[in-house]
Amino acid sequence: MREGPACGIERPIALQALAGDVAVEPPATLRCETALQLARWMEKTVKPALAVAMPGETIAGLRQASGYVCRNRNNTEEGKISEHAFGNAVDIAGFTLKSGKTIDIRPAERDSTLDGAFQRAITEAACLYFTTVLDPGSDAAHENHLHLDVKERRGGYRYCW
Repeated sequence: MREGPACGIERPIALQALAGDVAVEPPATLRCETALQLARWMEKTVKPALAVAMPGETIAGLRQASGYVCRNRNNTEEGKISEHAFGNAVDIAGFTLKSGKTIDIRPAERDSTLDGAFQRAITEAACLYFTTVLDPGSDAAHENHLHLDVKERRGGYRYCW
């Protein structure tokens, strides 16, 4: 899949669901490695954290805000190309639970509720699976979602903000 001189994915996948019938809404076009880390994060972090924060609730859907898209970082006119342009990134806007409740990603740094604790826990743990994690506290461009990407960096460096 190629778009323009710089964007594309060698072997794209259309991710429609994750294990346990968790719908990806809308489906996301990603590289396999990005989808794999998303699945690992969901199984090993998000689902267990939800079980502690909201006993009896289960995740029915993962609301993604951006998978593959040929653009610059933060949708700027000039600058570096986003990891979204290579299928390396996915933006998570929230979750839909089987009960119908929704959990939106939002600024939660000072939220002392279980919803806030849940969001902080899954955000911190995301850096175990992704090399870049940007949350609503990182900058204005990420106020309503988590940016997760698998960009390879020298020395295994990770950027978690």
